Amino acid sequence: MKKIIRIIVIVMLAASFTACEQLAQIANQAAQVLNLKNCNFDVSGVDNINMLGMNLSKGMDKSNLNATQLLKVTNSLLNKKLPVTFNVNIDVDNPNGIAATLGKMDYIISLNNKEVISSTFNNGFSIPANSKGKVAIPISTDLFQLFSGETADAILNLAFKLAGAKSNPVNLGVKVKPYIKINNQSLAYPDFITINKVLE
Repeated sequence: MKKIIRIIVIVMLAASFTACEQLAQIANQAAQVLNLKNCNFDVSGVDNINMLGMNLSKGMDKSNLNATQLLKVTNSLLNKKLPVTFNVNIDVDNPNGIAATLGKMDYIISLNNKEVISSTFNNGFSIPANSKGKVAIPISTDLFQLFSGETADAILNLAFKLAGAKSNPVNLGVKVKPYIKINNQSLAYPDFITINKVLE
């Protein structure tokens, strides 16, 4: 009988320690949610611009295309297509004394007030205390379809503008809603954070 009582006590103690540990984890994750609200989000720019399989280096414009590349671009525009891929880089500044952890992040990206994409970045990451981190969001779109009312030259210039070419400024709009995971449940930031950057 004493042996059974001893086993019951051990089981109860183990359950109590497990519950305390879970409560501590929840408290820590809740603190990270609060820290997330105090983080600062900013757009540092775009990079890894690729158009029709061509990597656009910084400052490149259509005058830098060779004859083969120019023919490829011309044919694509005649077919009313100009697919591009690029990364939008978001800086996250965590001024808090403990880490801020993101489970995922909803985002909406726009160019000159035209929505490019609305999706979710599912790669979670953690920003250490008093540190800065960067999130690179991969974007894939067809600029000709997005800006179908513009001239072919204007659309092509927009692609090169992403690479920093000298042309009309482009408004890059970014909205993000971070999430943190607690006990297999995702808790969202109260609203979208709006960040605007002018690519000059």
